[in-house]
This record gives sequence, structure tokens and C-alpha cells, in this order.
Amino acid sequence: MTAIRLPFFLHPSAAGVFWMLAALALLATAINYGNNLIFALAFLLVSIWLQSAWTCWRNLSGLVWQPEITPPAFAGETIHPGGNLRDPSGRRHVQVFLARGGRHRGTPVDFAADSVHLDIALPAPSRGWQGIDRLRLASCHPLGLWQASRAVAPLAALVYPRPAGVQPLPGKTPRPAHRQQESGDFQGVRPYAPGDPPRRVNWRVYGRREELAVNSFDGGQGGNALWLDMDACAGDTETRLSQLCQWVLAAGDQGLEYGLRLPNTQGVPPGQGRRHRQECLETLALHGTEDRNQEPERSKSCDKD
Repeated sequence: MTAIRLPFFLHPSAAGVFWMLAALALLATAINYGNNLIFALAFLLVSIWLQSAWTCWRNLSGLVWQPEITPPAFAGETIHPGGNLRDPSGRRHVQVFLARGGRHRGTPVDFAADSVHLDIALPAPSRGWQGIDRLRLASCHPLGLWQASRAVAPLAALVYPRPAGVQPLPGKTPRPAHRQQESGDFQGVRPYAPGDPPRRVNWRVYGRREELAVNSFDGGQGGNALWLDMDACAGDTETRLSQLCQWVLAAGDQGLEYGLRLPNTQGVPPGQGRRHRQECLETLALHGTEDRNQEPERSKSCDKD
């Protein structure tokens, strides 16, 4: 893993600006009246102001940042991009948080030798890949007179359509999706289809061809798949995708075998399980977003000052 140096910023906060203005006002008063006590107070405020700048900078130096994959969310919900932060030297760091712009900031944490997880809550207004830039590590320790910040590499999150709709789950079609039972005489092998039981995979064929194939028998009854068709939904594109998203979640909760049919795409063949549901949700999230059909590149390196 390659360590890279990122920009480091240090600037006074609003409280720090007022602090320095108060020190200058005291200094002007001391000069005007020749009062040594006021001189001492003004210089004390200036020294505290300068020392807090050094402490704030040191509090954010020497850190190694490792980003994590951001969990998906549904449109209208909140995404939580983040990563792990550590200091190889084991030095203690206080009140470090993840921020984006001036409006969003995560929960400050204290840590020393062990790594700590940092994240930030951000809105997810629309489906598709959402780029998360302008992220930075920040700290206002101590006293809040200064803020130190370091930019970190952009992240990305996949946002699913918002599940919504009033149409009931459609009924099953009579078309078999694939054979689900082992009965009758052996008829050879056929290509693997999503939902085939693993015990029917012919591993010898896989060893020769490196292709998944399953044993086929006559007399077996095929399972009727629940096809979720976008053409069966009413409304505009986003409304229909929301309805399909609701159907996918409902079919998964009921343990049904289902597939997706989308216009101008191959859709998703019938299947079951969590991985199948995730594939369907990703397909809905990226449908019609050709300019965002690939995940934005994430940094794979650690950031160290």
C-alpha cells in the first residue's frame, strides 16, 4: 500500500478570530495607558492562541486513513461513507471527525494505539452511483480556536430506488424457470441456471470445461417463476422502478423465486436469496443511467501526512 501526502489546512475558527481581536484590543489598551498588567494579559492570550494552533496541527498529523466500501441505501435515506483511522506511532488523538463542506460532520472520536472507525451521515436523494467528494478529516482540539483539516480521497455509494407503489405483487406465470426436482431418468447435463441446487452441479464437467453445468433428469417438474415486469407498472420511469423495488423486497421476504424484466435490457433471470435480491436492486439502481453504469474509482491507498 502506497502512502500519499495530501493537503493539510490550518485556519482559525470564528472563536479564534474573536480571541485574537480581543488580544489586540487589550494590547492597544495597554499601550495607551502604559499598564503592565494589561500587557501581561494580552501576551497571555496571544501565547494561548499560538500554542493551540500548534496543538491542533499536531493532533491531526501522522494519521493513516483507509477508506471502506460504503453500504448501499435506498433513495431518500441516509448513506454512511467512512473508513478506518490509525496512528502507527500510537500517539493519542482527540476529537477527530469526518466532515464534508461546512454543513455535514460526523461524530468526533478519541483514539490512540488502536484504529478507529469514522463515518458521516449524508443524504441520498436519487438512485444510481453517488460520488462523495470534498471529504476531509478535521479537528478543533483544543479550545476550538483553530481547525485543522486534511482532504481524503473521494468515495462512492450505490443508491437503490425508493421502494414505493400501490400495485399488489403480480401472480406467478406458468412458464418454468428451471428444473427444481430430481426424478426420472438421467438425460445428461445442461448449463447452470440461477436457483439450481448446488448438489446437482456436475463438478467433473466443471473440471474439464471450467463451466458450471447441472445434471438433467426427465420427469422433473420445473418451478414457476414470478416475473416482475416493468411494463406491468404504471407511471413514469422512476415511479415504475420504485414499484419494482417494492416488489423485489416483498418477493424476497416471502421466499419466492422471481426475475426481472426491463425494457431494452436482458433483465435478471429468476433466482432466490440475498445475493439475487442484491443483483436485482443494483440492476434497478443503474437502469437507464449509462453515464453512471460503472462504479466510480475509489482510492486503494492509505493517506498519511
